Amino acid sequence: SQQQQQQQQQQQQQQKQPQTSQHASSPLLPAGTEDLDLKTNDNAYHVIGALLTDRLLPKLDAHPGCTHYSLDQDDVDFFNGMLPYSVRRRFVDAVRYRLQLIKSGGRMGSVVGKAGDDAGWRRLTMQCQLLGLERMHQNVLLDLAQSVGKNYPINLKDQGPLAFGAAANGTQRQQQQQQQQQQ
Repeated sequence: SQQQQQQQQQQQQQQKQPQTSQHASSPLLPAGTEDLDLKTNDNAYHVIGALLTDRLLPKLDAHPGCTHYSLDQDDVDFFNGMLPYSVRRRFVDAVRYRLQLIKSGGRMGSVVGKAGDDAGWRRLTMQCQLLGLERMHQNVLLDLAQSVGKNYPINLKDQGPLAFGAAANGTQRQQQQQQQQQQ
């Protein structure tokens, strides 16, 4: 019948349209990265970790001696736009996994990416711990919907020069940017 043909045509048109969902890829991540293993894929871990720390560590640099940081609406929009919840959740799991490796003296032998670059992922993991990105509660990555203006405590426990060295690098970057703007 004509009605059945119309229904079939509508179904075919819907199948041709791109599907969107909470797992849709972001501008940062290509399609198919929803299943990316951030525990062992060093390159992906670095990309996402750098995106996060480059945005959050300057908040600590801006307020020396602070014990917390907070997000504004621009931060929330940025993270929501760049990292789907499923990726943020897997990143938290990867930070927790990598912290366990650090505590046990383990190495990332099966890492996809640069061989022997243990110091890079260790420093990044310690920076993420400083920002509290390993927590199950009071974690900015998992609380984005309610995070504007909320204070997130930093974690000074077990932090050494690995994490704080990065904050100093962030300050140096800011100083270089300011000098370039003045010229």
